[in-house]
Amino acid sequence: MDHQIGRILCCVGLRDDCDVVLEQAVSLALATGAELQILHAVKSLSDDVMNTLKVNIRSKEMLENLMRQRLEQARQQLATRMETFWSQHPDVRQALGVQVARLDVVEGYPASVIARLAAKRGCDLIVMAANKRGFAASYAGKVTRGVIKRTTIPVVVVPPGKNL
Repeated sequence: MDHQIGRILCCVGLRDDCDVVLEQAVSLALATGAELQILHAVKSLSDDVMNTLKVNIRSKEMLENLMRQRLEQARQQLATRMETFWSQHPDVRQALGVQVARLDVVEGYPASVIARLAAKRGCDLIVMAANKRGFAASYAGKVTRGVIKRTTIPVVVVPPGKNL
């Protein structure tokens, strides 16, 4: 049985609690020599919201521009979050080197997008947050449970940090 880990997909939110997930994913990448891909999934707007926007914004070009800006803002937030993380862990950044292969923001239903991308990219492991606190912290959040249901790729569920 060969269970070598060559590619890790680290799924992060844009809140302060994503650092514990990043730390775990980076540690796993360093320990295994795996390539690390970092992903943020932006939930698609609901049909009701899209219909409201279409009614109030008649210009198709303007609506498309707003949707692009929404994703670009998430990309900028992720890039800023990663720069902050790396500035707090410069030795780790240098040790990882080119192992950080991708930094992506995608739109869709997060659980589906994450499971689909992990399979498409040939990932061997997915690292995600539990997104639950307190007594229920032992249970995964909605997105994490959805990924676990949709994939055969092992999922590491990282509990919230002690200071959160």
